[in-house]
Amino acid sequence: MNNTNSVSITQIAATVADVMGVEPPLQAEEKIDWLSALLKSYANGKVDRTVLYNPDAIALWLFQKYTADFAPVLKHTQVGVPLKTVFPSVTPVCFASMYTGTQPEIHGIAKYEKPVVLIDSLFDTLIRAGKRVAIVAVKGSSMAKIYADKALDYYIETYDEEVCEKAVELIEKDEYDFISVYTQSYDDAMHLTGTESEVALGAMKNQISIFEKLALAVEKQANNHSTLLGFVTDHGVHTNDKGGGTHGSDIPQDMNIMHFYGMKAKI
Repeated sequence: MNNTNSVSITQIAATVADVMGVEPPLQAEEKIDWLSALLKSYANGKVDRTVLYNPDAIALWLFQKYTADFAPVLKHTQVGVPLKTVFPSVTPVCFASMYTGTQPEIHGIAKYEKPVVLIDSLFDTLIRAGKRVAIVAVKGSSMAKIYADKALDYYIETYDEEVCEKAVELIEKDEYDFISVYTQSYDDAMHLTGTESEVALGAMKNQISIFEKLALAVEKQANNHSTLLGFVTDHGVHTNDKGGGTHGSDIPQDMNIMHFYGMKAKI
């Protein structure tokens, strides 16, 4: 019996593009029709801004087991989508698939390495549509490297808290139509201390708190924009035979993730 989810992370690029009214990346897989229609129905008119928060390694089973900890995410979103990520379930492969809408054999990253993605991505189609785009990410991370050298603004920060501060600042300045925000403390902590250690779960809760700060900053500008807000992770995690945290396998714990989307409609 296959216990992995049926909807693929590769459908997210075209879905977000459709919600924003731009063309999908050139090789992207088909959008999730019902999700796109639902999100657009929540907007009072045109969706003119998107903030996608990319917390690393937040598995579906973490949400299922620690649901109460995700209350701030549920508070600021309207729909949760169980997704299947791509294999190998490691960060650069998964985020390359999420933002290009393609499988690893098409976008070219098939293992844990961080080359620049050469095919068309959501960032490229947004730029072609005249959108103002920014990436805010931890220094050295996949999101700081694999979409480099594009006509967008990069804010590469020391670690999660600095990323959060910069992202909130950018939302408040209201200079961008699309902001991608990446943090990694849960992934780092679970590799060092285990998937459910006190340190790792504290990092998970901190990433949830970062999302809430972004959401509150978006809500302050409800008079100006209809904003798509996403809590959109890359892959899951599991405990290895030594009790440590890891990922990269073709198993439900690593492949099953949950994305959460909310629409902050213009008042």
